[in-house]
Amino acid sequence: MLRLCFTVFAAYSIAAILAACQADTERSAEGPIPPNIILVMSDDQGWGDVAYNGNSVVQTPNLDAMAREGVRLDRFYAAAPVCSPTRASVLTGRHPFRYGIEWAGQGHLPEDEITIAEVLKSNGYRTGIFGKWHVGELSRTVNQSYFAGDQADPEHYAPPWDNGFDVTFATESMMPTYNPYFHVGGAYGADDYRFIQNVAVERDQISDGFRWRDYFWTGPGQFIDEWLGGDVSEIVMDRALEFIESKDVSNKPFLAIIWFHAPHTPVVAGNADRGVYPDLKIEAQHWFGTLTAMDRQVGRLRTRLRELQISDNTIVWFNSDNGPSYIHDYNSAGPFKGKKAELTEGGVRVPSIVEWPARFDGQRSIKAAVSTSDFYPTLLAAAGVDTPVNQPTLDGENVLPLLIGEVTDRHQAIAFQSPIRGSGYDADKTQLQFALSGDRYKLISGDGGASWQLYDLQNDPSESNNIAEQKSAVVRLMRAQLDEWRVLVSEDATTPN
Repeated sequence: MLRLCFTVFAAYSIAAILAACQADTERSAEGPIPPNIILVMSDDQGWGDVAYNGNSVVQTPNLDAMAREGVRLDRFYAAAPVCSPTRASVLTGRHPFRYGIEWAGQGHLPEDEITIAEVLKSNGYRTGIFGKWHVGELSRTVNQSYFAGDQADPEHYAPPWDNGFDVTFATESMMPTYNPYFHVGGAYGADDYRFIQNVAVERDQISDGFRWRDYFWTGPGQFIDEWLGGDVSEIVMDRALEFIESKDVSNKPFLAIIWFHAPHTPVVAGNADRGVYPDLKIEAQHWFGTLTAMDRQVGRLRTRLRELQISDNTIVWFNSDNGPSYIHDYNSAGPFKGKKAELTEGGVRVPSIVEWPARFDGQRSIKAAVSTSDFYPTLLAAAGVDTPVNQPTLDGENVLPLLIGEVTDRHQAIAFQSPIRGSGYDADKTQLQFALSGDRYKLISGDGGASWQLYDLQNDPSESNNIAEQKSAVVRLMRAQLDEWRVLVSEDATTPN
């Protein structure tokens, strides 16, 4: 044990080494050492936007290696078809309609919601978040997100440091994926906004652009106002690795949430990453180059964990936050129907891989459904931490037995509801889409419940053959389950926790 500790912490002082080894020995005597936990999320990456899922264009060698060596979750769902609600589900294990985060950039984490960072922190974990936050505003006075209008809204102030995170390096919303503090190309929302035509490598080379509104925030009233150049995924990973390697976490387990901005618009890649795809149109070079740049940081993370000799007892879980964006067609949902903002498979089924070498047998895939809402109960179980006594209703399920290989199916179906994109739904929430996804069948309505479709996902994962009429009894049963869940969610949303 002492020899191993000296190897791991060779860069630290003798006193730090002895303290770390002492703490490590004490934990070993008490029981299993809690795992480190790293949650990695991409933004708007479709199920088909990785080579290991059959994309013949994109180069994602590090995710491909992780998929070969770890546990591939072939039926993994984002809790929502857009960004903010999915992120909230990761943090709370609860459907975001329970606390008002129903669409991208809408609402905030209420003060009384319990986050996984708060629970793990109270049980000896060091916690940090790096990248995109997007579940609350980071300043009461400085407007950041383009979703926030012209002024900051103090009512939606809900930063990471008030939600259980010791260390923050986060933006409120999206940023350009290269030279993130400056946007070259069309203004936000303009016709030429979708893809940037030119890459400015140095600050003094930038022209015909504008200063991006968001900053990286590190604490109350504290943000990085110096020039941050280069690939934003690398910038985020720099800070995440600094946290992972820090002395503050050397003698205790840590939770690191790494939420990449890539490949969300504004999509822009550096010249080297665009150069990987020289025969494609410039817009496609930026798109695929951004994915390759992000993939490289996943590889960098996995390599560093091995170098630090902590990879065996570290859970690394990768996934996307929703399906591919609807504003361009270079992305891919693979064989699935629909895109971001839809509850069709293409909108919510996303790439996901998890590895924990000390507990999970690798080189396998899981066909059962798993959701981002499952993170909270599953990771608390993995850490040996009980849910709080005041824990409100969870929508997620502890799928640790599934990941270990003790069972092959989940216990409960996954329920979804989300606004219909572009509907401007009213206060009574009548313009919603619904879905219930079980082990075999999926019930879905894209028109507020006016009509329903049923699909056999085992035999028809592309949702091409509606069998609602042939399976009317299944439709009635699943509708009753979904209606019951919706009532409970509505009651929870109007009752303080």
